[in-house]
Amino acid sequence: MNVFGYAVMLAAACAPVFAALPVVPGKDQAAMLKSSDPKLAANKKLVYDFFRIVLRGFRVDEADKYMAVDYMQHNPNAETGIAGFKAYFNAIKPKQLPPIPATLDDLVAIQAEGDYVTLSFVKEYDDPSAPGKKYTTTWFDMLRVVNGKLVEHWDSATKGAVGPAAASAAKK
Repeated sequence: MNVFGYAVMLAAACAPVFAALPVVPGKDQAAMLKSSDPKLAANKKLVYDFFRIVLRGFRVDEADKYMAVDYMQHNPNAETGIAGFKAYFNAIKPKQLPPIPATLDDLVAIQAEGDYVTLSFVKEYDDPSAPGKKYTTTWFDMLRVVNGKLVEHWDSATKGAVGPAAASAAKK
């Protein structure tokens, strides 16, 4: 075998070493909600409960407790405003509502700074290079909180795609 052949074999053998590590959920969500700043702790809790109750539990009727009427949406699949939010999530809401989860099983981390809270989640996709296999990456949602209400949202959604809340509903 020539040098090129050995180089190809060595590269193939080392490929798993260079593969990305899987994304894994954080272990202590109660600790993630803490902050030495009471405002940041309250903002984290508001966003966390909004995800558990409204998004994952599909209790869209409770959105008003968490969201401002003029809520700004930067996901290209949902209209802005609380009415647009409700229309989007009512359209994907399962007929049989799931129980409200006590925790967010796929939550990696929560960060808060100023009026912003960012949650990162494990996101699983089909591996296009290995049919039948999956890989993980990270999905981010960032929300802005003003006076105890969610006023703005960003995520990494693209047109026609769905976020983690819709994906979890599709699995049911």
